[in-house]
Amino acid sequence: MNIDSIKFTDPPVHHQFPPLYENLGLPEVSSFVEQKYEFDFTVGKTKRKGNGTIRKYKESGQYKVQLTGKITGFGPKRLEKLERLLLEEVKERFISNIETETKARKVFHMHFGRNDRDK
Repeated sequence: MNIDSIKFTDPPVHHQFPPLYENLGLPEVSSFVEQKYEFDFTVGKTKRKGNGTIRKYKESGQYKVQLTGKITGFGPKRLEKLERLLLEEVKERFISNIETETKARKVFHMHFGRNDRDK
């Protein structure tokens, strides 16, 4: 399996969560920077296309690649291998995009809890 090409489709987006959630240690409510990309890869003699996102969690500094959409014929092991390959290929360019970004796009996630319970 080889990654042939990668093309970023959107600029990096900064997702901010309220400080209330930051120290819980849960990645799903931790601030991160995310960027979408398209990629071409070869499996055997077959060329395929895919889409994905890469995230950098601000608090922990960890990176995570997520594939969007299904890739037919890929089980959990092959998907894991593809994600590892993508992380190696995309990480440096993603860091470069974050550093050279002139105007940051931000998304703020807020807490919208109810003040009073049903009476």
